[in-house]
Amino acid sequence: MRYRAFVLLPLAWGAAFLLGDALLYGQPGYPYFLRTQVELAKALALAGSLAAAFALEPGDYLRRAWLFIAGCMALLLLRDLTLAPIGFDAVGPRNLDLLRGVLVVMANLSQVVGTWMLARAGERAGLGLPLSAATQRTLVVVAVALSAAIAGPGVVTNTNRVLGGDLNAMTSVASSLGDAISLCLIAPMLLTALALQGGLIGWTWTLLTASYVAWLFYDATLVLGPGIGLGPRGVRTGSEVFRALGCTFGFTAGLAQRAVVEQLRRLGSGAAAGA
Repeated sequence: MRYRAFVLLPLAWGAAFLLGDALLYGQPGYPYFLRTQVELAKALALAGSLAAAFALEPGDYLRRAWLFIAGCMALLLLRDLTLAPIGFDAVGPRNLDLLRGVLVVMANLSQVVGTWMLARAGERAGLGLPLSAATQRTLVVVAVALSAAIAGPGVVTNTNRVLGGDLNAMTSVASSLGDAISLCLIAPMLLTALALQGGLIGWTWTLLTASYVAWLFYDATLVLGPGIGLGPRGVRTGSEVFRALGCTFGFTAGLAQRAVVEQLRRLGSGAAAGA
């Protein structure tokens, strides 16, 4: 039952956000509601990643992967802190933009490395992946095509801005590239989750897959939303609820990883005691 709660919590968070959005839209406190929700969701994702990392032994492959994921959220939260009116303007607008850009680039690099490591965990463990080789390749092609369709335009547009002399767009290029690579890795995440289906460890990869699918819809809402008739409010609300789901599924994936490690340790201790 505890593992099912890991699925219900993000859904409850998303529902609560939609309710708050409906009740507070147009009110003076609405911008504060949005910002608070974003930062809390990111903080939860950071907490879940750290919980998973520190449940594992130092030097463990998965510990390093989770620390990279945690590093992404920590850097994004630090970047968001520079947006607060608490004296950062004293460093000057140019230096502040540079600092924010560096933090976003480092965050996306950390995210890509962590995601790549998690996506390869099944392969490194010698796990037999489900489905035929042809079906596996089809899933990879579909993931790459979706990534190109959703994140690709942002990469091209922002790269052209940089080539045109807008160096501030380098941050957007890094963000778009990070999204594109991470979305491509949904396929191996899904295959690992399917291979582990029914086992305790499978919960972690199922929740991770749900997190990355939510991020896929986050990007899709921003890129495709206006083209399918969503107005500014619809795009913002849709993207924010998928961002919340991406963060909170990442949070519960980290909790599931920790719970599994602790349970396996208890089982191992029980077996040793009975030997």
